[in-house]
Amino acid sequence: MKATASTHSHPKPVLRVGQQTGSSGIPASSGSTFIGKRISNLQSHRKRTTAPDEGKWIEDAFWKRKPLNGRQVTSAVVLQAYYKYDKSSLRPGLFLQKLCLQNILHGNKKITADQVMQELNREPVQNNKQELAIARFKAECCLRGLLLNNREVTPEAVVEGYQAAKATLELARFKQECCLKHLPLNGRKVTPDEVVKGFPDSSEGRLGIARFNEKYYLSGLALDDQQVTQDTVAKGYLAIHAILELARFKEICYLKGLPLNGQQVTPDEVIKDYETAGAVLELARFKAECYLKGLSLNGQQVASGTIARDLQEANTTLDLARCKEDCCFRGLTLNGQHVTPDAVVKDFRAARATLELVRFKAECCLKGLPLHGHHVTPDEVDKEFPDSPAGKLGKARFKEACCLRGLLLHGQHVTQDEVVRDFQEISATLELVRFKAECCLKNLPLNGQPVTPDTVVKDFQAAKLILELASFKGQCCLLGLTLNGQPVKPDSVVKDYQAARAPLELARFKAECCLRGQLLNGQKVAPDEVMKDFPECPEGKLGAMHFKEQCCLNGLALNGQQVVPDEVVKDFQTARSTLELARFKAECCLRGLLLNGQEVTPDEVVRGFPVSPDGKLRMAYFKAECCLRGLPLGGQQVSPDTVIKHYQALQAKLELSYFRAACYLKGLPLSGQPFTPDKLDKHFPNSLEGKLGIVRFKTACFLKQLPLNGQLVTPDEVVKGYRAVRATRELAHFKAEFCLRGLPLNGQLVTPNEVVKEYERGGWLDDRDFFYYHLPLPAKSELFLSIS
Repeated sequence: MKATASTHSHPKPVLRVGQQTGSSGIPASSGSTFIGKRISNLQSHRKRTTAPDEGKWIEDAFWKRKPLNGRQVTSAVVLQAYYKYDKSSLRPGLFLQKLCLQNILHGNKKITADQVMQELNREPVQNNKQELAIARFKAECCLRGLLLNNREVTPEAVVEGYQAAKATLELARFKQECCLKHLPLNGRKVTPDEVVKGFPDSSEGRLGIARFNEKYYLSGLALDDQQVTQDTVAKGYLAIHAILELARFKEICYLKGLPLNGQQVTPDEVIKDYETAGAVLELARFKAECYLKGLSLNGQQVASGTIARDLQEANTTLDLARCKEDCCFRGLTLNGQHVTPDAVVKDFRAARATLELVRFKAECCLKGLPLHGHHVTPDEVDKEFPDSPAGKLGKARFKEACCLRGLLLHGQHVTQDEVVRDFQEISATLELVRFKAECCLKNLPLNGQPVTPDTVVKDFQAAKLILELASFKGQCCLLGLTLNGQPVKPDSVVKDYQAARAPLELARFKAECCLRGQLLNGQKVAPDEVMKDFPECPEGKLGAMHFKEQCCLNGLALNGQQVVPDEVVKDFQTARSTLELARFKAECCLRGLLLNGQEVTPDEVVRGFPVSPDGKLRMAYFKAECCLRGLPLGGQQVSPDTVIKHYQALQAKLELSYFRAACYLKGLPLSGQPFTPDKLDKHFPNSLEGKLGIVRFKTACFLKQLPLNGQLVTPDEVVKGYRAVRATRELAHFKAEFCLRGLPLNGQLVTPNEVVKEYERGGWLDDRDFFYYHLPLPAKSELFLSIS
């Protein structure tokens, strides 16, 4: 609001930008100055503009972190300029809205939704712009869970606001969000047909319908009782000449392996479409994605030096920081240098990306990556999440990760019930359902009761999470869990993945069935069939490579021929999958497989691991194997103490516990002293993986008749442990071992028929056949008669 000498009383701004104010509420001492300089003098640094653009010019400098007169622009200076040059409170209100929604502090204080609303209402303009801005902000508050006057903003209140502002297009967009997020309006669900009919017959309305079709297609649901295909979505964009939206959709189809007009979309086609649309930012992002996934463009690998340059030219500081984050985690270089965690932190700070910065620190904590020479603690991460809806969700997710990994937070383990309460408090329905699924699969109780698969399925169905439901049923199938009292058949899982339009997940599931010997349509899945099912997308190609690797290691034929290690190496090299290549070479070294006619040496394997968290962990694991097998590295034996130091540096508590257990079983000394296993089971993390590790260790101690904590392990103790972590397959293996050794379990001998039934119940037919092969001949005859 422009300051005048008039004594007319105007509503005062919600936020003061100085200590002394005149009668109009504008700081009297600095109304015409910018950090000690007169604002009128700033115009000499640029072309002259009209007064109403003065505030916008300064706001742009604030968001771009562009210094004026050698100093950074603060939010107070932006407001000061708007108060001076604008006649209404619309633009200062919108600026406060950005600060509020992005959780950016103003004068070391957070902007509340109420302050934004007060500013928008302070000095309205003559047209309905203010009314529309208020309606839009209410919609944001509703969708983000922000309170106004200590109350939640209901969808009905948002609809009334848009109707009052006669904003038909915005109303249709809001109804679209209600439909996709399953928010009820007037007590009932918003149908897709309602959304489509609500869009106006205009260019923006037709574009809105096309975008909604895309979102609904990707959700896997039916529109107007018919399945919308990817070709329908593409034709919709073509019909309205939405070149950029079509290019973006083609990118999604490429990355998901979805064909258009029966043809796979190529990365070169996506690049061409973005260039045609003049989409500099999208082009830079896609090239970065291709680099991170090791994809070729125009027959050549994307050079790392061009990635940073293109993102900088697109003026997207945040995207550059995100790209560096991925490079840091994957061990990739940018401009010929490895990206350090400290460099990523610096870039996120420069982009003012508070939430992304905390998320990155959380990943560093979980991956054991140091920052500024120190490991990030869970307590440090927990305190840094911003007090915003997105920040609260991030904090709840981090506590979930701590719970599932058994990490201490503020000196205590995070309980499952605590995680549930956190998700419930912020109405994070989807996250809550997913967490309950994890609890079910890991046999973690909630409120003292086990979570049943039937309960999880009902929750997924209620939330309409089709893909997650298919994935959960797939895991139940592979783990041998029942639904409605019956084992989950692989055929039903396949149908669910097909309904969810998830070709990649379907191929992965069929690969598991093939490797485990499970039946589909009454027959074993052929490796060739699995290879054909992987889609022609980056993740699909990588999945096919992994499956080919497993065929090589398990002796399965493809196209009638055994897969040789050299083929696998060539595939990983072509895809620039450095970590996968190093892991496979490690397997070849440990299994004695030849590459190029020669044995793979441990030194060669170690040199191939990338400088990434996963690369360092896999290298430590390989060194542990060398230690346990007596393989030399650099001409010297790897000592147990060296391996322990590696695992401790990576904060790999689970792997360290496994290694210590292996040292005890092999009689290897630690720090020159014989290792005793007393309280070793207490060192395993308090997670499903940790509990499974304890049971496995107890199993080995029992079979070797080694004492644990001064006592011999009983078989009943082992059985109880496997049941507690729902390791049904490993329990079947344990029973099979008892059967083959003729040992009693619970006072009774385990019969071959009992073991076979357990394997068949879980669908582990290859395990059954392996067990049958090792049975003595009389037992085989007895089993045959029993089955007959």
